[in-house]
Amino acid sequence: MEALLKGGLPVASSCSGDGVCAKCRIQIISGAENLSPENETEKFLSETKKVPAGSRISCQVEVLGDITVDASYW
Repeated sequence: MEALLKGGLPVASSCSGDGVCAKCRIQIISGAENLSPENETEKFLSETKKVPAGSRISCQVEVLGDITVDASYW
């Protein structure tokens, strides 16, 4: 989420990045290997909020290199 906001991209969220709503999910187009592994919060949210495969919850992931993403709300 932080990287998206720094890049000037809007991020959907009703929890302000506290790892509660999962509205900030993004689809990973390329560069998934450049993201941090899922933490416990992201795993829980992915299961309970039915986050599609190939998507990540942006407030819970750290960008470690180049990635290309998309979001349904852009």
